[in-house]
Amino acid sequence: MSRPPRLLHVLAETGHSGGEVQLRLLVEHFQRQGFENHVLLAPGAAFAATARELGVLVHTAPLRRWWRPDLWWKLRATYRRVSPDVIHFACGRALILGGLAAIGVPAKKFSIRRIDYPIRKGLFGGFRYTRLCDHTIAICDAIRERLLAAGLPASRITRVYDGLDPAPWTGLQAGKSAARARLSLPADAQVIACAAVLRPRKGQHVLLEAFARLAARHPRAVLLLAGGGSEGGRLRAMAEHAGLAGRVRLPGPVRPVFDVYAAADLFVMPSFHEGLCNACLEAGFAALPQVVSDAGGNGEIVVDGTTGAVVPKGDVAALAAAIERYLADSARGVAHGQAGRERCLRLFTADRLGPEVEAVVRRLLAAGGGAA
Repeated sequence: MSRPPRLLHVLAETGHSGGEVQLRLLVEHFQRQGFENHVLLAPGAAFAATARELGVLVHTAPLRRWWRPDLWWKLRATYRRVSPDVIHFACGRALILGGLAAIGVPAKKFSIRRIDYPIRKGLFGGFRYTRLCDHTIAICDAIRERLLAAGLPASRITRVYDGLDPAPWTGLQAGKSAARARLSLPADAQVIACAAVLRPRKGQHVLLEAFARLAARHPRAVLLLAGGGSEGGRLRAMAEHAGLAGRVRLPGPVRPVFDVYAAADLFVMPSFHEGLCNACLEAGFAALPQVVSDAGGNGEIVVDGTTGAVVPKGDVAALAAAIERYLADSARGVAHGQAGRERCLRLFTADRLGPEVEAVVRRLLAAGGGAA
């Protein structure tokens, strides 16, 4: 075939979080490998700016409005116009809507599942993986197990860990004093940090309850909950009710986010559902010890007793006890933080992510007799 292989990325999400970070890395990789990339987005998607920055052609369809009568013909028109060799469904909604519209389209199709929610039966569950795409990438083993339980054959699943460029996170701890000054944190505080959108599934309310249990015994401890979201008001009320308003900081989104990791002594992610948490990868590259719940791939990033602690999700007592061990032993935190960085450098770098996803795409193209 004279032209390069053509790859269409379909994303229905409009915000910007870890999934969009990973999608950018993939688009950049496939550009370097000579693929022709296109993206199909919902109107107003934050990723549109990223795509245009990368010189990628943007197509739109009302992917957030399944009832819109123009959705289906816009999807089909985009498929005809782009004529992709491979379609990548980058989120669950994209797979359902984009996958249904792509029935009969002569392209190989793959999806990436990014979170460990249970997969129920039927159209909005396992059907989309068994019938609407040819292959699914799971970003951690916990998600792979969900896909297997939904009836997807092991031969149609590949585990590919997300990755990041470690360079921006390297050496942040050397700037601890300056970062704390910028965040108005005491220079001698023991800073427990969490960087995540404030929503129930992220579990910041559990972390705040755990902090309330140990705060009296550790008067220098400060809890930093960085991020914006629907739980902000509830968390502030909880802190005030516990008499900890001055020691629980809710600054909203922190820009640059590097200051959160530079200022912290310990990173905590108490989520109830997770994929492969980008914030935990960032904390790992920043050489921070971590206390995480056992949701999703958290326990694949953090090795309990070696790079941090892994506790049952929602267990306030276990979370408080694990945090307190690090507050009482700073040397333990330094050792576990360094071990965590070494693990992240082995397993979770961006230079490994792209080639592993490309290998899946190449297999699909070869099986379909496509452009590769």
